[in-house]
Amino acid sequence: MSRLEITLKSDLCAASGDGFSSVIDTDVSFQREGFPVIGGRRLKGCLRLAAERIGAEHIAEIFGVPGSSKPGVLRISDANVVGYDDLKHEAKSMRIPAEKMISLFTYTRANTAIENDTAKENSLRFMRVVRQYSPFSEEELKFYADVEIAPAYQEEFAEICRALRNIGYKRNRGFGAVSCNFLYKEQIENITPGTEEHSQEIRQYAYTVCLQENVMIPGSVSDETLDYIPGTSVLGFLAGRYLSVFGKDADFEEIFLKNQVRCSNLYFSDENGKEYFPAPVILGKIKGEKGVVNMLTYENPDNEKIIKPVKSGFCDFGCNIRKPLTETVYHHSAGDNSTLYTQNSLCSGQYFRGTITGNAVYVSKLQMLLESAALRFGRSKTAQYSNCVLVKGENSSFASEEISIPKGTEFMALLLSDVFIPDGAAGYDISVDGLKKALGLGQLKENRCSALRYRVISGYHTKWNMQKPHVRTIAAGSTLIFKSEEDMILKKRLFIGARQNEGFGQVMFCSCKEFVPVEKSEDIQKTEGQPGTLSAWIKEKQAREEMRQEALKFFDSHQNDMKNNAQTGRYLLMVKAAEDLDTLKLWAESIKSGASKECLLQAIESAEAYREDFWREYLTLLFTLLKYAERRSQS
Repeated sequence: MSRLEITLKSDLCAASGDGFSSVIDTDVSFQREGFPVIGGRRLKGCLRLAAERIGAEHIAEIFGVPGSSKPGVLRISDANVVGYDDLKHEAKSMRIPAEKMISLFTYTRANTAIENDTAKENSLRFMRVVRQYSPFSEEELKFYADVEIAPAYQEEFAEICRALRNIGYKRNRGFGAVSCNFLYKEQIENITPGTEEHSQEIRQYAYTVCLQENVMIPGSVSDETLDYIPGTSVLGFLAGRYLSVFGKDADFEEIFLKNQVRCSNLYFSDENGKEYFPAPVILGKIKGEKGVVNMLTYENPDNEKIIKPVKSGFCDFGCNIRKPLTETVYHHSAGDNSTLYTQNSLCSGQYFRGTITGNAVYVSKLQMLLESAALRFGRSKTAQYSNCVLVKGENSSFASEEISIPKGTEFMALLLSDVFIPDGAAGYDISVDGLKKALGLGQLKENRCSALRYRVISGYHTKWNMQKPHVRTIAAGSTLIFKSEEDMILKKRLFIGARQNEGFGQVMFCSCKEFVPVEKSEDIQKTEGQPGTLSAWIKEKQAREEMRQEALKFFDSHQNDMKNNAQTGRYLLMVKAAEDLDTLKLWAESIKSGASKECLLQAIESAEAYREDFWREYLTLLFTLLKYAERRSQS
């Protein structure tokens, strides 16, 4: 993938729109781990201004037209510091707090407004800025952003990047000067499809994605994200990618319009692809206690404990509830009436798992599309949001596992996704009887512990600029409890209802006793890795701090030994001029004066502990303290 290289030529304030308590009025944008970041939206906006400044020919084609349903050909991610992936991994393994990482890359500056050549009253403001130089070297700090752009516009976009000179807050007052270069690679769009012949074999591709950036999936409230990636987003991405690679061939209608392939929702997972599913209503929380219980099997005599059903989140059969992390991000709208607004999004670095099920040939084609391109789901795919990467994929023959239900045994039907059950009159049935009939269990009576959740599904047609109809559905996590009247064999998983290709209608049968709470332990993932840049920096900082503390201790015990300010100044010059510690010691032994010579020799002896790294810094600090202590005593 092509990249944008941004080199700081001055300190930078890529403002987040937020502050920090009452200490900092304008804060910079940074990742959860504390690493500074330049938002993709800010980059795209600055690049567009640069394009207009130099009179670029294809601005609309590259950047798109505001308000249009057709986006431009440019896709740009957030810009992270060079080596971000390795640094993030190391920071996580060492459990370095974000505050420490922020202080490593940034500092705080104060400024005031000037009125009549003096500071204006109540105008003092503080802002945090990113340092121009890398904390690990003397080189200017660099940021990299991933870029996708059609080959036809690469040369023009490279010129636009070179024209970009300033980014961020107060860029006309000495901040945000940058050098920008487009490092592009030849993009291969052609994918050779497999030569498999069509067959009736059903296959399933289970895959796990990692969010490289925050992902915004609009829910019922436009500025609030869903806590999962719906199958509709997956299907839409695959349809667009399919048309760009294969065109509208004979298989397109079969895959995307005739329900021959089912794209599931992507639910919260981990890097190993562990399966979690929407928490069923049989799970509850005991008031005042941690953890959850299976309300069907939990013994609660005389209802002495108050149990409330779990309303959200994802779980496994160990009753471990997980919820994706979300983040509120500030944005600045363009135009004459520009305002600040916020969007809630899924945080980057999280994992989500889903499946694609259908005819083997169709699934094979979609698998190739997923494995050959950057994945983008949700809102604002051209900048800042939506970028994902495929980290794990398994293709297997799909034959739904069967579950045996002995006579008189309680079992449950758990909805793994929302369900649309057609009522035969152009609407949808949301009743218990309608759900039972769709499951093929209309003859059984549901247990009193059964419970259904409901959700309103809506959306927006960007092409038509119209709101989609609001439809009420039976929601994921709904549970029907049955007691078998005879020995039964059921498919463990099946699809029911309409819109199955969009992630709806997934159901799982299981025993009511299968959800068994496990004892909680410290859920800390220890990540082992080779020591790197951060490790070296932290080790050096700790050693330097210990050195300074030892210098202070020596000063406290010897501050009265040096009485001649001029002599102390000469010793300080000797420390700076000496080639090594041994040379300094030879010089010290040739001195004739008594008390101050003894102090110098003792200082050199104490510096032996820092011979390899900080001996000069240690002695410079020590004699500087002694020098100023003498000045105070003389005054």
